[in-house]
Amino acid sequence: MSAGIVLQQMMIIFILILTGYAACRKNIIPAGVSKGISALVVNICNPAILIRSVFTVDDTVTNEKILLAVLAGAVMYCILLAVSWIFPRCLKVEEKWKNHYAMMCLFGNTGFIGIPLTAAVLGDQAVIYVAVVNTYFNLIFYTYGIHLADKENSHFSWKNFLNMGNLSIVVTLILFLLRPTIPEVLTSSINYMADTTTFLAMVVIGISLAGSNLKEIFTEGKLYLFIVLRFLAVPVVIGMILKLFVHDENIYGVMVLMAAVPVANLPLMRVEETGGDGQMLSKGIILSTILSLITIPLVVAFLC
Repeated sequence: MSAGIVLQQMMIIFILILTGYAACRKNIIPAGVSKGISALVVNICNPAILIRSVFTVDDTVTNEKILLAVLAGAVMYCILLAVSWIFPRCLKVEEKWKNHYAMMCLFGNTGFIGIPLTAAVLGDQAVIYVAVVNTYFNLIFYTYGIHLADKENSHFSWKNFLNMGNLSIVVTLILFLLRPTIPEVLTSSINYMADTTTFLAMVVIGISLAGSNLKEIFTEGKLYLFIVLRFLAVPVVIGMILKLFVHDENIYGVMVLMAAVPVANLPLMRVEETGGDGQMLSKGIILSTILSLITIPLVVAFLC
């Protein structure tokens, strides 16, 4: 995996984000439409790109490699869980924001940015390993993540797991294991859906940028230190540990990228849904996304 290719892909992503930003600022796209586009990406486009990954899987992707990805993902999330407890305390974050910093540690944008970035840098066949990472993401988010987001109002519900993200992961893994012959009319339809993922996902982020107070975000000093630690130091540590036992380039590359992607949108959506104050999460998402143009290539350059 080349840092130059990653940098090039991040520049493409930012051009797409700026397209969404400009379209919103010029009222070509109303700000209120972002929820609908987000729902489209989450429920149709991202699932399509996950399922499409099975179409390009060849004999080099074995059950043993999937198990290795499961082990690598477990190690990565154990480190992130530890970091999510340590960083808010070491950085002396205000009590009301500790849970939000913990969520920013744990939940990277493995969907909106991680899936298209992996497909572009490593190829569609590597996205099968992103499905493994997203399984951990969803399991942790819909249990511990809900607790962090809802605080004292948190409660566990199996219904939280009944969503298109989890369903698409299950379908992807079943298709991988069974390797059925899929009619061309279905594969072509799924390909068309998947091809829209990157652009629509980046437009959503651009719309979010257009509706934000960038001056207020760029003056949040503590977030800069947090981003250096979480999105530079932590991915490097994770990469160095994984290199001890992960020797497959695609699996290793996916884990490095997933450790380095910026803060995910889902925690913010949950906090706002339950009436909480999501301003710190919003700042973290936007600032880490903007700075990922620098942080992700730097991590890859150091490790790969």
